[in-house]
Amino acid sequence: MFPRVLAVSVACGIGVGAAQAPAPAPVDVAKLTISAPQTIRDLDVKGVRGVPTRLAWSPDDAWIYVRMSTFDRWANETVRHLLVDVPGRQVQAVSDEPGWLPRYWNTKAAMTSPAVPSWRITVAAHDELVRTANVPREGNIGMHTSDPTSLDDAAKNAAMASQKASFQEYRLNGKVVAAAVNSQIAPGRSFGWAPAPLALIAYVSDKGRLVLMNHEGRTREVKGLKKPLLPAWSESGQRLAWVQEAGGGFSVRVVEIR
Repeated sequence: MFPRVLAVSVACGIGVGAAQAPAPAPVDVAKLTISAPQTIRDLDVKGVRGVPTRLAWSPDDAWIYVRMSTFDRWANETVRHLLVDVPGRQVQAVSDEPGWLPRYWNTKAAMTSPAVPSWRITVAAHDELVRTANVPREGNIGMHTSDPTSLDDAAKNAAMASQKASFQEYRLNGKVVAAAVNSQIAPGRSFGWAPAPLALIAYVSDKGRLVLMNHEGRTREVKGLKKPLLPAWSESGQRLAWVQEAGGGFSVRVVEIR
């Protein structure tokens, strides 16, 4: 299936008076070289259904894991596990997620940058009264009414069509990197931290664009993309992958970043 991954231990100085590593120098996103997007593989394997809900790189940058999920009417999830061979551009179904996934996903979907501990996502939530699309706009309620009774009925219908919606946002440097309405945000679905020492994050904006941000809040859009999903950095920090809707299905795409 996929090559054995060797565990690498890192010695850390921990204790009273241990010196902290200096913060990495900021990355100038304007000077990054971003290659043209390449399609690694279309997910056209027979029987693959659902939507992608996780994307992750193996430690050696050779494999990309994709979890495909389907949901029934009660929101019960059924998953399928795929591994994409990046050099060979082949895909295969496997019985379970790879052993390196939890560590990768915990870093990708964390609330704090692995490179700059003080660079942290904040959570904002609020409730708002919203109206359904078929409710007449303000000022037009009585347009086709001829008596006060029918006007009152229209106003009552408009009020009944209003409902309270709960909004949740993840914000970083004043920008929204994830959002949900009447549900909880699934961390890591719309953003992914770059590995240390790179002080970068990739996220999908509210306009459906793939954006890079450094820890000073400077941003740069990856041009030519629409509605990317699950941005994920390779362990080397030199590749950024995502899933793109394509021809009724999905494809795994990658750019090189230097």
